[in-house]
Amino acid sequence: MRFGRHLAISGSLMVLAAGASAEAQDQDAPADELRQNTVTVTGSFIQGTPEDAALPVDVLTARDLRLEGNPTLTELIRNLGPSSGTDGESNQFGSNGLEGTANINLRGLGPGRTLVLINGRRQTVSPYAIGEQAQLFVNTNLIPGAAIGRIEVLKGGAAAIYGADAIAGVVNFITRHDLEGVELTGSFETFEGSDGNTELSASYGVQGERWNWVSTVGFRQRSETLVSEKDWAIVPFLEQPLNGWSSFGNPGSFVTLPNAQSSGITNAAVDPACSLLGGYDGGDRCRFQYAAFVDLVQGEEHVQVFSEYNRTLGDGVELHLEAMYSETDVPGVNTSPSYPPQTYTNQVLFADHPGLRAFLAANPDFSAALYGGPPTDDPLLFYGRPFALSGFPGTGFAQETPRAYEGLRFGGDLSGAFESGVTWDVGLTYSQNIGSRSIPDTFSAGFSNALAGFGVCTDPITGLDAQGLDPLSSAYSGTLVAGAGGCEYYNPFSNAIQSGAVNGVTNPGYDPAQANSPDLVDYLTGARSTEVTTDLWVFDAVISGESGFAAPGGLISYALGGQIRQESYELVPDAVSNLDVTPGASGDGPFSFLAGFSPQDEAHTIYAAFGELQIPLFDTVDVQAALRYEDYGGDIGSTVDPKIAGKWQISDAFALRVAAQTSFRGPTLNQLSGQLTTVSFVAPTGAFKAIDTFGNPDLKPESAASYDLGALFEQGGFQASLDYYHFDFEDAIIVEAQEEIVAAAAAAIATEDPSDDAIIDRITFNGADRDIAETARVRTNIVNGPSIETSGFDVRVSQDFDGFDAAALTLGLDASYVLEYVVGDFVIDGTAISGGDRVDQFNRSNFTRSLPQWKANLFANAAFGDHNLRGVVRHVDAYEDERDLASAVPIESHTTLDVFYNWAAPLAFDFGLSVVNVFDQDPPLAAFDVNYDPYTHNPFGRTFKISLSKRFGA
Repeated sequence: MRFGRHLAISGSLMVLAAGASAEAQDQDAPADELRQNTVTVTGSFIQGTPEDAALPVDVLTARDLRLEGNPTLTELIRNLGPSSGTDGESNQFGSNGLEGTANINLRGLGPGRTLVLINGRRQTVSPYAIGEQAQLFVNTNLIPGAAIGRIEVLKGGAAAIYGADAIAGVVNFITRHDLEGVELTGSFETFEGSDGNTELSASYGVQGERWNWVSTVGFRQRSETLVSEKDWAIVPFLEQPLNGWSSFGNPGSFVTLPNAQSSGITNAAVDPACSLLGGYDGGDRCRFQYAAFVDLVQGEEHVQVFSEYNRTLGDGVELHLEAMYSETDVPGVNTSPSYPPQTYTNQVLFADHPGLRAFLAANPDFSAALYGGPPTDDPLLFYGRPFALSGFPGTGFAQETPRAYEGLRFGGDLSGAFESGVTWDVGLTYSQNIGSRSIPDTFSAGFSNALAGFGVCTDPITGLDAQGLDPLSSAYSGTLVAGAGGCEYYNPFSNAIQSGAVNGVTNPGYDPAQANSPDLVDYLTGARSTEVTTDLWVFDAVISGESGFAAPGGLISYALGGQIRQESYELVPDAVSNLDVTPGASGDGPFSFLAGFSPQDEAHTIYAAFGELQIPLFDTVDVQAALRYEDYGGDIGSTVDPKIAGKWQISDAFALRVAAQTSFRGPTLNQLSGQLTTVSFVAPTGAFKAIDTFGNPDLKPESAASYDLGALFEQGGFQASLDYYHFDFEDAIIVEAQEEIVAAAAAAIATEDPSDDAIIDRITFNGADRDIAETARVRTNIVNGPSIETSGFDVRVSQDFDGFDAAALTLGLDASYVLEYVVGDFVIDGTAISGGDRVDQFNRSNFTRSLPQWKANLFANAAFGDHNLRGVVRHVDAYEDERDLASAVPIESHTTLDVFYNWAAPLAFDFGLSVVNVFDQDPPLAAFDVNYDPYTHNPFGRTFKISLSKRFGA
């Protein structure tokens, strides 16, 4: 990808040079033929639609962003009132493998239900889905922020205009093409615990008489910050057991096989160095805090190139061309030194293990606790993971797992007008995203072999020797000898650990002769690697104009169009991760914790036709009506969706608007087939477990009926709007929540009702007993799930004060209030799952994201001469942790103050200084791995940012 980066930057420079050359050839073209800014706003295809039409559209300009410190798109999206439950900060427990990406989640309906456009055209989705939702989304981190001229947010269903995915709304990123000259911008941002984040961009624009060419190159670097840098993020086990604590540690605990078979691990003996090295001795388990090893923010590098060319050809035909290249490199996500096993019953070591013999001799109290008397020849069961408090031997701290994303986009369109005045527009857009990630894990067979002394000398994937024989078989007839001839023992005891990786405490019981060798570490650990590619071709054609029919208020305008979309999705695992090649003993792959993948190569073509009318019903009443037909083909089928909206300008100051529509979203290609395995915390086990999610070829499109009611008032310097929204979903495509399956299975086990066996069969147990605490894996399916009904209000108020000689003052408020988010009851394998209202909840026990009832931004802006000062108070309401857990805590409300200063300095310099979270408020604590809610709150604390830009030329 680094080659691609250099190629893209070089190509951009060539483009700039070509643009400068072209300028010299067109100086005499008439200025009135130059392509102008589009007058079609988001939500309509009719040319000339005003921005204050019957649509709840918020517009954010580049100037608006600059006055708030040029936030990253992730920061901007999180602060939007209608935005709720977003991914975006590099937090592996919130993103589940999506580090380096970001998305938009309007109304909390899911990132896949908000349509993201670039210059009004679709963009392909990011390769990897949100694990617990299986939703693909547009990765906004690939969009170059420096190229954005404005952002339009349509807060309402728009499938009748734009088609699938526009259920919750549309966010349209519109690039700037009015730059002339060169603009250089740089910023540096830092907070406590960070080495700082740097952002650089260079933009070059040429404005000819009949053409313009603008290109932008951007670079953004984020420094790695560990969770442990924040004193609120890492707390003792007894204070918050859900703060990244696992019952599978190392040092671990041990039990003789006879005892394990009779009473499980409840009488296991804990390695005595557990507490010394930083664990928590729970009596029969050494608990390990994996959160202390992970990142709050990963080190990231983003490179983005965007180039746009516009030209007015003969007969007024306008040509638009654009190209985008984006690259994200996350070279190493810090993660746990090793993962816990999904199944531990194969972690057996025998009485002749040299590490065991040495450890028993040095720790007689442990020996007595383990055997209940003198040592016996009984084999031991190891309850733990390969590496934990010691850190990963290859790095001395955490394992590192890389992520990388590469995006391409090419688009072009021609537009013009016939002699009749009817306008036309045809466009073709291609976009591609490629994602790759590689996650280290322990080979299950290799670990079993190494515990028995056959490490390094056997195949870690199959567990077999060179002759294809199993050395752990009682009938083994090969030549290998445990611990001899190149075979090595893995030592799970603390005498193999020199010191604690987090607390730095030296282990007095360390015995170098019992340490695990680098060759053995390499033997035990492999990587699960995948590459996923998504492609999207879109052909659009639209005509619009005034009809020959008149309403009382004037001529009726129309738009007619069609669209063809071809989507493809290809998942390619490496041979070790490919379940078709390496199924492993269990069929889930060769790894101890992570499951493998089934390859996927899917594609489909979607056809659509639509029409739209703008009807000036009276002088003061305008109506928009639209209808769209979209055909997915095959078993998914087709859908027809209407929309009607109106605006009544009651007086010069006051207006009402209303919109009603149906919307839909077909299943994405990744949801129709294949198997995806993620990991989630399964509360009864006290550990993360594999959640196997299976695609469903029988999925139906989900649909929603929604309506919006709004009132607008504007008089003098006062502006206000109040909008009510209501969505009613049917057949919502969801991933069944593992929490609900586990809870239902636990209840079924307790009642011993045979009719409930189907829900219990969703769980794979450690051992033959159906003990919910011994859950190893949980099967979930992608299904058409329950109904969802949600409603609420958006409020926007601002007042300009003109009576000041030295300054212009503006006060404003932006707030969103969720009235309800009611999920209907539904059934999983014959077992009823209760729904309910999920507003004001953390929602860690279901498929919904966190939903505080209301959030608000209150701002004051003072402009005086070349200076601008803005303060923003941001508030997020308190909400509850709905889980019935002793450690669950309410998530308190959070109020912060941000201050931004901008100076339009002499010599075309712009200087900016920002302080976000001036009073350094910690995020509210939550019973979560990193002790806060990453979908809602900013964890960084007081953040300083300084920026400087310089313009050369006009």
